[in-house]
Amino acid sequence: MFGLETLDVLIGLATLYLIFGIACTAIVEAFMSWLNIRSNNLDAALKEFLAGELKQGVPFAAAFCNHPLTQTLSQGDAKPSYIPPEIVGRVVEALISGDPASTLEQSVDALPGTPQTNRIKGILEVFAKQAAGDITVFRKAIEIHFDATMDRASGCVKRSSHSIGLIVSAALVIGANVDSIDIASSLASNPEARMKIVAIAQQQLDAVPPPVNTVNSPDDTQQTTANDGIEKALTQTREAISIFNKNVADMSAAELKLGWKNYPNNGSEWFTKIVGLLVSIAAISLGAPFWFDTLQRMMQVRTSGVSPREKKQG
Repeated sequence: MFGLETLDVLIGLATLYLIFGIACTAIVEAFMSWLNIRSNNLDAALKEFLAGELKQGVPFAAAFCNHPLTQTLSQGDAKPSYIPPEIVGRVVEALISGDPASTLEQSVDALPGTPQTNRIKGILEVFAKQAAGDITVFRKAIEIHFDATMDRASGCVKRSSHSIGLIVSAALVIGANVDSIDIASSLASNPEARMKIVAIAQQQLDAVPPPVNTVNSPDDTQQTTANDGIEKALTQTREAISIFNKNVADMSAAELKLGWKNYPNNGSEWFTKIVGLLVSIAAISLGAPFWFDTLQRMMQVRTSGVSPREKKQG
């Protein structure tokens, strides 16, 4: 029985982290939209990738962004947050293709300056020589190089979203007094609270899976939407606030100690409180998808580990 009680306490903590993680993930998404992190990051990556000139006084990156194929990926004046590699290859090819009678190498050689003074010219010269006149191979080389550039850009987005996630998690945890040590102790000594929290855990698993976590998403720069605008950020912010309020209500209904009703009385209690809060901050910042999967595994273990007699008693 001790093992089942311990598992239920862990399920309770995982459920707590999940429902606060859902709010954290939604708020992080809102901040990502407000700050245009993805589109700004893509813009910086393009300027690095396409550094140089298409014509004298005309930046290659600016010509790329003004191309019709690129502009179809955004709405209005907004910048796109993702450009498919195939589009990059086709747009670069279209930009350098001037005289139809010119070979691929001649078209690249017509770019202004030298490979030393015009970076994109040096890059495209290498690809043109490797392609040996095959435009498909040339475009593929551009796509691969662009993917490599975006991999680095994706790392920047992940670091930014992780930092925002920690800040948001800290705000949620401190505001609601989500003390992992205190909550674990409360669950361990309250069988009724454990039963309620297990029921809430099952409800969470039966619900729609949580949103994708930007902090741990494998490819943060690739978004299906073209415009991370203000309207999207406002909608996400409202949803995040609604989710957070519901989460606090669910946890309070399960008799968990949330909110700052009582304060520590001495240094030792404050130390324990701070440790409990830090554990919660670190856990919740992992995001909802992580805790959804973890809770799912825990509930599977609980279901398979409970005897038929215990199931009937439950």
